[in-house]
Amino acid sequence: MIVTVDATSPVPVVEQLRAQVARHVADGTLRPGDSLPPIRHLAADLGIARGTVAKVYEQLARDGVVRTAGRHGTLVAGAGEGPTPPPAHPEVDLAADALAHVVRAAGLDDAAAHAALAAALGRNRV
Repeated sequence: MIVTVDATSPVPVVEQLRAQVARHVADGTLRPGDSLPPIRHLAADLGIARGTVAKVYEQLARDGVVRTAGRHGTLVAGAGEGPTPPPAHPEVDLAADALAHVVRAAGLDDAAAHAALAAALGRNRV
């Protein structure tokens, strides 16, 4: 599993990692029963705090993407093990999370965010 952190991204590191792991599960790169790297190893490899990786793994477990297996580590959950399936379009989810972060940082309300997105979609018709 290859994950990266973009320090220049407006998307928080926790969300960057969560979305990347979810994408790897959705596209089959990670399959049910596969092990995720131990928290301390992944944190060291990425140069981030162990607590950040732990938070990502906790969110993924809550979402049903992974499950903890005690001393066997964190494993990709199988079908029916979690409350929600992996996102169908994780790249869109990641972009939407980035937009939400920018919208909140700018102090805009939901209506303004929806209007900005509708305008962008109108400018980018296929």
